Amino acid sequence: MLIRVAHIVKETFTNQAGHDFYLHLKEVLKKGETIEVSFKDASAPSSSFLNSSFGALIEEIGLQEFLSLVKPRELTPTQAQMLKYYIQGFKSDSTKH
Repeated sequence: MLIRVAHIVKETFTNQAGHDFYLHLKEVLKKGETIEVSFKDASAPSSSFLNSSFGALIEEIGLQEFLSLVKPRELTPTQAQMLKYYIQGFKSDSTKH
């Protein structure tokens, strides 16, 4: 299923927007679907937004499951860099345990 961030939340800066997006992702995942997350027409996500959306989901289902179920699409170079850096932080954390 393709989900456009800009259709779910008005901005990608706050914890609240991130939490709202997280709740939407959870509902779709309950249906057993893989999610393509389109960042088209969305601003670069802040760490607050990512912590409350992708981070919360990663903490809940694990990094490997997240990477297999959630596929970012239509990213600007800045968005791609931010997501790569964010996900890398979880990979680093998992190697420390």
